[in-house]
Amino acid sequence: MIVSVASTTNLISKSMKMNSIIYDFETLSQNMITGAAVSLAALSFDTDRFKKNDGYEYEELLGMTKGIKFDVQEQVQKYNRTIQKSTLDWWKKQSEEAQKQLKPSSDDVSISELYSWLTSEFDIPKVKTIWTRGNTFDPIFLKTLLDATGDPDPFTQWWGIRDTRSFIDGMLYGSGIKNTFIPDGLKEKFVGHDPKHDVVMDVMRMQYLARLDFVEEL
Repeated sequence: MIVSVASTTNLISKSMKMNSIIYDFETLSQNMITGAAVSLAALSFDTDRFKKNDGYEYEELLGMTKGIKFDVQEQVQKYNRTIQKSTLDWWKKQSEEAQKQLKPSSDDVSISELYSWLTSEFDIPKVKTIWTRGNTFDPIFLKTLLDATGDPDPFTQWWGIRDTRSFIDGMLYGSGIKNTFIPDGLKEKFVGHDPKHDVVMDVMRMQYLARLDFVEEL
C-alpha cells in the first residue's frame, strides 16, 4: 500500500491537538462586502509547539496547510461579486509565482463549496483561537462569501478571534522592526501573496517571537 506524503501529513495533523487555526484570502478587490475571492489557505497548528524542542519547521507547516481556489467568473456572474482595477494593477506588480493563482483552472470551485470545505477539512469546534492578519478584512470577506451562498460562519468562537499583525506589533513594540519581518533562513522559501506561504510565515513569525529569551512564562 502506497501512502502519499500529503495524505500522511493530513492524518498526522488531524490526530494531533491543534488549538489554533489561521486563514488568509487572496482577492481581486479590497471591498470585503462585494469583492471576488481568488483563493483561501488555512492551517491548523498547536501554539504549545512553539517552545517545545525546535518548534515548527517552515516546510512542515507548508505541508500541513490546505488551500482552495475559487471560480472567479461564477462569482461575478452568479453572485455579483466585483473585481477592482486597482487590485488587478497591484497583482501585476507581484511575483510570477504569486500570479500563477490568478489563472483560471479546471480545479477552481464554486464559493458554494466554501462552507463544506472548511467544516470537513478542519475540526473547527475544537479550535480555541482563530487567527488572521487584520480582523477587518479576511473575517469579513469570509462572512460575506458565506452570506452570498446562504451558509453560516463556522467560526462561532467570537471570543477566540485573534490578529497576527497586532500580536507581532505588540511583541516588537519599541524595536522598530516591522510586523512583516522574515525570520532568518526563510527568505528564499517564502512566496509572498501565495496564501499558503502567507499563513505559514505568520505562524513562523509568532513562533520566532515566542522563543526569544526575553519572553518568559510568569
